[in-house]
Amino acid sequence: MLTTETFWSQIGVYNDATLGVQVAMTAVAVVLMFFVFTKPSNRANMLMKVFLSFAFAWNAIVFFLLYAEPSPFSYLGAVLFVIISILFALDIFMKKIEFRFPEVRHMKYLTLILILLVFLYPFIGYALGHVYPKTCTPLMPCPLTVLAIALVAAAMPKVDKKIFVALLPWALLGLPKCLGVSDCYEDCILFITGVYGIVILAKKWKQIGKL
Repeated sequence: MLTTETFWSQIGVYNDATLGVQVAMTAVAVVLMFFVFTKPSNRANMLMKVFLSFAFAWNAIVFFLLYAEPSPFSYLGAVLFVIISILFALDIFMKKIEFRFPEVRHMKYLTLILILLVFLYPFIGYALGHVYPKTCTPLMPCPLTVLAIALVAAAMPKVDKKIFVALLPWALLGLPKCLGVSDCYEDCILFITGVYGIVILAKKWKQIGKL
């Protein structure tokens, strides 16, 4: 297992090397969510899937394989994120997911809270003593997983079960962070989002259709 120092050092190196790309990706994510939630259309839906496919592939290849220290977790993350990237890319053509803002009031609030937490990740980290570049930025693997679960849960029941299920293992791996592993307590957000995803998936399972 990586030491806490190594964990944060590799994040610092990654952030220093890729900040420009991360800022651009974050801006694209904000614009796409605006259109998906306020002006939903087939084009906005398709572009969100393209973006998510790219973002997961980016993290799989650049973060996990190029910058993360080799470990079982980095290899697991790479494989899992490649699978998720492929599934989002396939859904561009299969069209099972229809991203939208939830109609139910409590789901609206939960979706907004989760998305807000994604972009607050660096600030929460700062409050916990993690100063840039050694801090989690919004589209690193864990915040990206939170964002994807929030978007897919909001789209219920018009989702692809395979994608939803594939997102959950990485989210549930946030539990050790809640217990102090790597001094990354901000990933309690990730674990809570995973539990939220399981609850939503279980409640809507019969409405979604077959895997």
